[in-house]
Amino acid sequence: MASTLPRPVRIVPQQKRASLRVQSFLDAAAAIVAEVGYEAMTMTAIAERSGAAIGALYRYFPDKVAVARTLLVRYAEETDEHWSSLIEEARDLSVSDISDRLVGLMAHFADEHPAYLPLINAPIKFVRDPAARQNLRDHFSSAFMAKNPELSSERALLIANVVVQIMKGMISLYAAMPKRDRAMVSAEYRRLLVDYLSDVLG
Repeated sequence: MASTLPRPVRIVPQQKRASLRVQSFLDAAAAIVAEVGYEAMTMTAIAERSGAAIGALYRYFPDKVAVARTLLVRYAEETDEHWSSLIEEARDLSVSDISDRLVGLMAHFADEHPAYLPLINAPIKFVRDPAARQNLRDHFSSAFMAKNPELSSERALLIANVVVQIMKGMISLYAAMPKRDRAMVSAEYRRLLVDYLSDVLG
């Protein structure tokens, strides 16, 4: 049975030129969201910013929701890459270092991608690929078991899920706070992670 979920991109580009065109649309959309927010972003503005005809934009994206979803997918993939590199090093890091790196990675990513936070709070439905989501949690779980061999796989996976939810909470609050207060948010979540991981990992 065919899936009824909407696809972010209408046509999957096969040629390098088409891929570059899609990337230019996404770059333009990200810049607009960072400047004026998701609600004020329009397909016309995306086309104009990218220097393309509106028809070319609609060839790949049916509407601005699809553009936003595609950006969120790419952001999710990029954050997963950052987290994966940290997970590989986790067994040799202290709990304090792991907490610092987790919070620092997310704060840095949000600061380096100014469209990320507005899109996280945008009124659009976005569902991560279940396999990718589970893969991330499995990697965290393996790292935690490496640090504390007494953990069962079930317990380690539960800890991984809690950590992921803590980081999601940080990003939600980070997005809602004025820029001047975001460092305080990061500091509080670092304290939370240090206390929690110290307790469960020893």
